[in-house]
Amino acid sequence: MDSNSTAILMMGWQDKIPQDSALLLQEELSKVPEEKMPTLGAIQLKSPVIGLILGFLFGCIGVDRFYKGDIVLGIAKLVLTISYFGLIISGIWSIIDLFLVWKGIKKDNFNKIQSAISTL
Repeated sequence: MDSNSTAILMMGWQDKIPQDSALLLQEELSKVPEEKMPTLGAIQLKSPVIGLILGFLFGCIGVDRFYKGDIVLGIAKLVLTISYFGLIISGIWSIIDLFLVWKGIKKDNFNKIQSAISTL
């Protein structure tokens, strides 16, 4: 892939992957043939901003975890919220999850891109 195509892809992904992984990803993209670029450009990535908003609005019931793809943890948060003693734990967990989901979505996106590159 030429450097222009790599730059275009990286601009689209910059807010959706960890910053410390960007250089590694650029190196991997430089080895990808130009004709494979549309495949990489079509990868559906999740937005950390949407995960954060869902965490603020519906974090206690696990919507942020469901969005991220952590179904079991989303169900656990929902069940904790329903239980009397779990409501406090769920609230604390939701505050911590604002950071964990934000970073987790970026890491999941990075892993998804790396997986797609390795299958080309």
